[in-house]
Amino acid sequence: MIQRVQSLFFFFSAICSVTIVYAFPVLQDESTSYLLKEHFADARLFVFLSVALSVFAIFQFRNRKRQQLIASAARLMITIAFFIIAFFYREERTFDIGLFLFFIPYLTLFLAGYFVKKDEKLVKSADRIR
Repeated sequence: MIQRVQSLFFFFSAICSVTIVYAFPVLQDESTSYLLKEHFADARLFVFLSVALSVFAIFQFRNRKRQQLIASAARLMITIAFFIIAFFYREERTFDIGLFLFFIPYLTLFLAGYFVKKDEKLVKSADRIR
C-alpha cells in the first residue's frame, strides 16, 4: 500500500535529492558557488538514478524484497554521487551545504529499507501463527 511509512521515506528521499540538485551549492571557491544542476553531470546522473529508483520503489509495495533491494541500490547511487563530487572535483574548492545534505536522502533511504525489513518480519510472523 502506498500509505506505508517506507513509501513516505522513499518519497521524501526523492524530493530531497531533487532539491539538492536545483537549490543548494555543493562546492564553492572564493567567488563562485557550484550547483549540481549546472556542473557535475556525472554526479547529477547518479542522483537522478537514485530519484528514479526511489519513485519506482514506492509502487513496488507488493514485493518487499525488491523494495529492499531498490533502497540499497538508491543508497549506492547517492554514495557514488557524493564520492564523485568529494574526490574528483575538489581541487581548489571547499565543500558547501549541498554536499552535506546528501546525508538526508541517504538516511531516509536507510529508514525506508529498515521499515521494509520490519514489514517483512511482520508478515513472516503472521504466517507462522497461521
